[in-house]
Amino acid sequence: MIVQSSKQDDGTMLMTVLVDSLDRLNMPEFKAEAAKVISQSDGRLEVDCSTLGFIDSSGLGAFLYAHNLLGEGRQPMRLTGVGSEVLTILELMQVHRLFELEPKR
Repeated sequence: MIVQSSKQDDGTMLMTVLVDSLDRLNMPEFKAEAAKVISQSDGRLEVDCSTLGFIDSSGLGAFLYAHNLLGEGRQPMRLTGVGSEVLTILELMQVHRLFELEPKR
């Protein structure tokens, strides 16, 4: 299991990443869980990236997949606990503006 999902008190669905990298090997599992979680949500998704230290193009594609599943007119997917390496990748690929980002403290 690479993510754990739960519903917060305000109705936001929370996916907590449990691995240190999101890559081609575990991306299919992330996408499947994201699809399941989003289908049960009211359009608000938060992904806790506190343990995530590396993301490759497949992992980035998984984030974009979840973003697209949320659809137009909904709140942006929120990424919390984003480390500097993951943030750098999001910025280099110029997709950081698609997400609501909260850097790791």
